[in-house]
Amino acid sequence: MHSSHDKKPSAVKIMVSRDKLTALLCPQGKHHYIDPDEIHQELQKSGVIFGINEEAVFRFSLDPGDPVVVARGVPPAPGRDGYLEVLFNQKDPARVLDVETDTVDFRETSDIISVDADDLLVRAYPPEDGTEGIAVTGEAIQPPKPKAVILQAGKGVYLGGEGDRAYAKVSGRPWVREAGQLKIVHCEPVYVHQGDVDIKTGHLRFKGDVRIHGNVCEAMEVEVAGNLEVHGLLTMARVTSGGKMTVYGNVISSMLRAGILFPGAKKLAFMVADLHGELENLATAMDQLKRKRIIDFEMVDFGRVALGLLDSRFKNIRPMIKNVQTFLKNKTGELPFEIVEAVNSLSCFYGLKPLSERDFKTVLKEVTSAVDLLATGKGEDGPGIVVRSALSSVIQSSGNVTVTGQGCVNTNINAGKNVYIKGSFKGGEILCEGNADINDLGSNLGAPPVVRVAAGSIIKLGRAYEGTVLQVGNRRVTLTRDMASFQTRLNKDEQLELY
Repeated sequence: MHSSHDKKPSAVKIMVSRDKLTALLCPQGKHHYIDPDEIHQELQKSGVIFGINEEAVFRFSLDPGDPVVVARGVPPAPGRDGYLEVLFNQKDPARVLDVETDTVDFRETSDIISVDADDLLVRAYPPEDGTEGIAVTGEAIQPPKPKAVILQAGKGVYLGGEGDRAYAKVSGRPWVREAGQLKIVHCEPVYVHQGDVDIKTGHLRFKGDVRIHGNVCEAMEVEVAGNLEVHGLLTMARVTSGGKMTVYGNVISSMLRAGILFPGAKKLAFMVADLHGELENLATAMDQLKRKRIIDFEMVDFGRVALGLLDSRFKNIRPMIKNVQTFLKNKTGELPFEIVEAVNSLSCFYGLKPLSERDFKTVLKEVTSAVDLLATGKGEDGPGIVVRSALSSVIQSSGNVTVTGQGCVNTNINAGKNVYIKGSFKGGEILCEGNADINDLGSNLGAPPVVRVAAGSIIKLGRAYEGTVLQVGNRRVTLTRDMASFQTRLNKDEQLELY
């Protein structure tokens, strides 16, 4: 018979923490020495099999006083949540700092971000799982589950890749709305500027349409790829738009330009369009080689294949590039930056650096932009300019120019199409490819104005003062007296006729 006293109570107690990452060794009663084997037996009974500190067991067995940590597990390493890389907010510091003088142009501090259609705006990266931990009881401890980013295309945006990239559908101002893990990417084609464009805001440059609710102040520049509306005044400003420009206030001592207006723009449009077609064909050929696995691009460099095709099937591409570069070399006046960028990008076909697939895609995109830009103005009226009145200004448009208010004083107008002036035109010069329709031309004071139109066009006048110069094609006449309500054009014999 065994008595119930034969089963001796344990001299130690093991306490495992709630997260199972530590085990505490506690004495039961007063002891001077405890056999390490007894401690090991108790650990086993409690299921503690991992991360046991043998030195702690030995030291405790010799002096079983305060509780000690006898085993430690390995905590799980947390993973990484999915995240969004925003690719559109890199400002170009080169535009702010003038490298030659090392000075900052405070007018260049405009912080409007704008992108082109098909630009990559953001990229979503997947979450990364963490690593398992090990409990003191030997079982695996799962790390917390990382959160994924949910990418959604808002207005003016489309998703690409595997739904992990967002691209701009339109040129404009991109922005991201965040709601926890949901990221909605938008691209607004119209940027609305509420106040004045002045030294506080900096110059305004944007790749979409812009509406300015204030004035454009002295020495400020506005450069817009799309249409532009200014609700205030322009004073000693420089304003350019790729599309239509409307100014509701008066224009004073300013320079306005809409559309593409430089010598040879039409010829360049044909040259660039032809080159674009050939580059598209080259891209298609490269794509077929890749898709049909005729060439393994893992083994053969993209650039070498492209240059090989330039030397064989597409021999005319390099001469075409040379022609465009030579044509633009002698061009004075201001070329739009999109055209300069496109022509600069073409030099990668000659460089020592091997042509990469990315370079090629960039070239194609830049040349496409240039083609689109040079094609604007072929529509009904083209990128016209509408102003209320102008004083001592220069107005250039590849489309029509319309003056809706009092008229112009000492202003030069150059139009690719027609010119309409509801009020008067005093001093200055009008040059246009289309017809000129002016209510009141010239005055008794100051230098007489000059109006020149193309050979097949008509000048229509409500009233014109003595000294006014009218020219149609190569024929010109200076009025010797004031005249009311008449037209002038070339007759069948190429003579200037007033009627």
